[in-house]
Amino acid sequence: MNKYAIKAKKFLSSARKKTTNMKKYLLLLLLPLSLFAHGASSIMAPTVYDLTGAIQEGQKVVSLISDQAEVAEYTLNPENNYLTITTPATFYYALLADSAGAMICLYLGPQNVGSTELFIEEVAPMHTSPVTAGLKAAGRGTLISLGTGTTIVLVAIAMARSSSGDSWTPVFVAALGLLVAIAGTALSLVVGAAKGIQTSVVNNIDMRRRHKASRRSSSGTSFVVLPMELEELPEEFRIPLLEGHS
Repeated sequence: MNKYAIKAKKFLSSARKKTTNMKKYLLLLLLPLSLFAHGASSIMAPTVYDLTGAIQEGQKVVSLISDQAEVAEYTLNPENNYLTITTPATFYYALLADSAGAMICLYLGPQNVGSTELFIEEVAPMHTSPVTAGLKAAGRGTLISLGTGTTIVLVAIAMARSSSGDSWTPVFVAALGLLVAIAGTALSLVVGAAKGIQTSVVNNIDMRRRHKASRRSSSGTSFVVLPMELEELPEEFRIPLLEGHS
């Protein structure tokens, strides 16, 4: 193997190390977005339900899901049975269990006044998390950049092996491949960060809208706590509610 092929291989090794470091920088760059993504919920007043009469002595809340069938964050004050929920949603399902393992379900949310009909509306799923969106966008660009750059470097190595050894063309081609890999990865970091920020803003707007909807009450609705049998829950709610307990 001549000296140009060796130099081309060194370029390829250097490119791999630099792109690996850039991936670490991307994770550090997107880490604050995971905190910013939940910023809206932290400044919103939590939803509080009084479980007095619905929860018996010895029972405790073991699982709580939102209208998205996703686990909701909550705290229960045993002194006054106030359930404080910090995850915005239109309605919730809570799973109660006693020391013997017996379980019941509670519906927490709006109900039409003078009717047994629950005020449940179908809500579109939340957008993906900012970190996931950012990593996905950056990862796609990084793969393309690394693939293109590596291909160019491999071509340079092949050129070096077949050359007489007095041409600098393979070195220049390898340098071009390294440049494509590094510059493309750097650009992917910027695109990924921008996508993460955009997703975070959209999520926060949607969370505020959901919170307003959950707190809105008119003459035709009231917020209630109603016991329900687990079998009465639709499967898309019952399964994640039970999984939240396990």
